[in-house]
Amino acid sequence: MRVEVNLLSLRNIRISLNYNYYLSSLIYKIVGAYSKKFARKLHSGGFSFGGKIFKAFTFSKIFYFDGAHVEDGKIFIPENSEISFLVSSPYEEFVKNFALGLTKIDKIWLGEKNNIFELKSVEVIFEPDVFDGDLMEIIEMRGVFISPLVVSKVDSLGRKIYLGCLDADVPELVKENLFKKFLAFYKYTPEDHFEFTFLMDYVMKHDWRKLITIKEGTPEETKVKGMLAPFLIKGTRRMLKFAWEIGLGERNSMGFGMWDIKRDKVNGTGENSKTKESGYGS
Repeated sequence: MRVEVNLLSLRNIRISLNYNYYLSSLIYKIVGAYSKKFARKLHSGGFSFGGKIFKAFTFSKIFYFDGAHVEDGKIFIPENSEISFLVSSPYEEFVKNFALGLTKIDKIWLGEKNNIFELKSVEVIFEPDVFDGDLMEIIEMRGVFISPLVVSKVDSLGRKIYLGCLDADVPELVKENLFKKFLAFYKYTPEDHFEFTFLMDYVMKHDWRKLITIKEGTPEETKVKGMLAPFLIKGTRRMLKFAWEIGLGERNSMGFGMWDIKRDKVNGTGENSKTKESGYGS
């Protein structure tokens, strides 16, 4: 399930393109506005497997329009302009607490104290019809990321290496990560079919690389390399629905790996829920 949050700017605003940490913090604050206990549980715990913790939610990039534009590494948002973002999770308790938390909030600050918005509207988005039917039936569709995909591995020296669209290990690592999240969430090992491949015609002709800075300008600053490119995904209806809700790849709760079904149809299915101008300068 997904929630679309639409905000209205109350003044001229500039938001850094490295806004992932701000948006992640905002989500925890919104959840905490309804239940501080659940927010603490979510922040300190989550769902664990093999020493890793999965928060079981993800969120999209910021979508903006009404004259908003990127300028000097920041999104300039004029007064009385709308922005929106999506939050997604298979965890019903999280979605409930997030949605109810929004009812407790009037004004929203995003990043700097002058970046003030009011809540304009909230819409609950249920899964697309393509996910209805036999859960173990294998289906295929084209997908598009609405926040960058992050995939990494550890090299022989123990260093973390971020991978790109041309790295052969990416499809298998995406599958491995998704199955670990499924096991952590549902507490049993899936035996579903699943395949993931980038559309190489796009990859070879476009710049798919995205570099996002987390906690920009602080001692804890880190840089994350991601990918934005369309892809083909194939698997059981159950696994693709789970992937749609929880996100693909790593660091989902920091705003990575959210995707949607591409409008171009494959086997008679496919739709886009978002076509607005979007953040990350793209």
